[in-house]
Amino acid sequence: MKNIYLLDTCVISEVTKPEPDESLITNLEFHHGSCAISSITWFELLKGVGILPEGKRKENLMSFLMDYVQPSFEIIPFDTSAAHINADIVSKLLAIGKPTPILDTQIASIAIANNMILVTQNTKDFEIFAENCSLMLENWGKN
Repeated sequence: MKNIYLLDTCVISEVTKPEPDESLITNLEFHHGSCAISSITWFELLKGVGILPEGKRKENLMSFLMDYVQPSFEIIPFDTSAAHINADIVSKLLAIGKPTPILDTQIASIAIANNMILVTQNTKDFEIFAENCSLMLENWGKN
């Protein structure tokens, strides 16, 4: 099945919470097989675990990433097409006085380059790309 949805970092992080958003979990299960993550999200997840102090929590989260996330989701790279789109987005938004965080811009660029819908619970962080660029955006959670 073709990947239709690009999951933002917060979506994967939500799964690790003691009481994850049930609506998000239901949607993840329903759309199983049509979701991917970006190489930027993979970096953010690895970095987030990497900076934790040594201990059981860090071990468990690293196991979750390696044993569940990596085999379950294709990791879509930040490629030449995404780089061109990223440059266009940054130029356009800087021209109208709206700079954006580089990692969010890269994630949005990967979604646009691959004609994917970005799924995030942080819709306010990505609304600027939906309003000013061609980003398709969904929130599967309750918040």
